[in-house]
Amino acid sequence: MDYLLSNAHIVLPNAIMRNGWLSIEAGRISGIGEEADCPHGEATHHDDLQGKFILPGIVDLHCDMIERMVQPRPGVHIPVGVALHATDRLLLGCGVTSEFHSLSLDDDEFGVRNDRFVGSFLERLSREEHCHARHFVHARVEVSSVRGVQALATMVGHPCLRLISVMDHSPGQGQYADERAFRNYIVQTTGRSDAEIDLILERKRIAVSYIPAHIAQVLAVAQTHNIPVASHDDDTPAKAHFWAERGLRIAEFPTTLSAAQAAHEAGLAVGMGAPNVLRGQSSGGNLNARTALAAGVVDWLCADYYPAALLPAVFLLAEEGLMDLAAAVALISHNPAQAVGMAHELGSITLGHAADLIVVERSPDPIVRQVFVAGRLVMRI
Repeated sequence: MDYLLSNAHIVLPNAIMRNGWLSIEAGRISGIGEEADCPHGEATHHDDLQGKFILPGIVDLHCDMIERMVQPRPGVHIPVGVALHATDRLLLGCGVTSEFHSLSLDDDEFGVRNDRFVGSFLERLSREEHCHARHFVHARVEVSSVRGVQALATMVGHPCLRLISVMDHSPGQGQYADERAFRNYIVQTTGRSDAEIDLILERKRIAVSYIPAHIAQVLAVAQTHNIPVASHDDDTPAKAHFWAERGLRIAEFPTTLSAAQAAHEAGLAVGMGAPNVLRGQSSGGNLNARTALAAGVVDWLCADYYPAALLPAVFLLAEEGLMDLAAAVALISHNPAQAVGMAHELGSITLGHAADLIVVERSPDPIVRQVFVAGRLVMRI
């Protein structure tokens, strides 16, 4: 064995093994058992975890934190490599071992949300040698953007592009109930002038006519390359059924309970934000994730914009009795991995799976003490 972790509470797919041990060999989970049967002395490295938890590494399908790492203030740009390395360390500290960076193919409406940045980020990942987490790209395609839809077709061959979402941020539906809500959000996040926002709104009004054709293009590209597609900010059951009929597998951030219920019933894996769970409310005044969880229509949680919310949200759900800890942990590990077709390798503590693991201490907030990726210890505190 390369590693033996003993005297730990191990979060298995459907249960918690109290006082157990886990071994790692050749990058994979090679053994799991009760402490009484621990094979002491048979590993190169042995850690007595003294009652800490071993969880599967977090699989995060949606986080746009990298945008703020690259552009911390309007007009301020940090080199992509610097931002990526800093983000890698931050993610590991939050327990994230597989990150799907949600990058927007849009028309520069919000900072670095454009095809140029997505292209440069993919290029950087192609030659990256110093990151320890697994880094993928979740391409968020704004269907009102001609440039964004066209750019997607040139990027889908990249091995790191593993998820696509179809976004429509046109005011009057979805995330923005009306033009005032859209205008307020842009002012808060970008500081654009009224005249600039007027131009953006005019473009979106014109775009309504060709959005259906853009949706068809995106879905065709995804199907050709066998990339899963998610819907985004569905606000009605009709939208959920629309996407299900077109073969989508995932629905992220439904804004109403009725939309979330319809998506879940149609077989889409419904995702919500961990910050929403932790705060007990949506930052945009939309569906409360706890309400959706209580209704049994949430399949996975993501960082959204704040990775540090993931572990506290999971433990909160268990403490408040909304679900047991194993089911709560599955929301950030097995379930998202399953949604993107990677559950055969990642997302659960299962014999033979990749040893992407985190050691967590409760004190009382969860603190990540060790992180393993592909069986290698990449962080220890």
